Amino acid sequence: MGAAKEILEHLLTCLEDATKGRTGFTLGFLGTVGLDGGPRVRAVILRAVDREAGRIMIATNSSSGKVSEMDRVPQVALTMYDDHRGVQLRVTGTARIIEDSDERARAWRHFAPHSRHLYASPLIPGSPLMDVEDLAGETSDEAAAFDRFAWVGLEMDHLDWLDFSGSGQVRWEFDLVNGAWHGQEVVP
Repeated sequence: MGAAKEILEHLLTCLEDATKGRTGFTLGFLGTVGLDGGPRVRAVILRAVDREAGRIMIATNSSSGKVSEMDRVPQVALTMYDDHRGVQLRVTGTARIIEDSDERARAWRHFAPHSRHLYASPLIPGSPLMDVEDLAGETSDEAAAFDRFAWVGLEMDHLDWLDFSGSGQVRWEFDLVNGAWHGQEVVP
């Protein structure tokens, strides 16, 4: 196996590991273009990796600003940094809100109750917090919470792997071309 294939295999395994337990790549920072044209960056949790599709998955509230932003400009960037390993990974690609109800339901079933609870509130993320009295009587059943659940696929097209762990930095870039990853070592 050549060096590029070894590095690619390693970084994809690191992404998969981040979905099975907490690693430095579990939490990433997603960059979108705001509705006003300005940059937006927020933390997201990596939830799944589909190697064959070249896609990583995140979840968010369907009323979240990032959903509208990704609908308008689907090109996004995601940066993760594993401090323990001394490695940064930057991913660019196209975000797609998954509409397939079966795929969304499969993802939803894997969420722990405390994660599902994040979708229980009828309030829109980022809206002013109302008095508790204003929410009296507001209840959310499982179906309503599921309706607020957005399953987002980031179809990766570029990976930038920067390893700070050794005495010198090592950087690799990979591009997805016609369904196959092509990589090369580049200047850090």
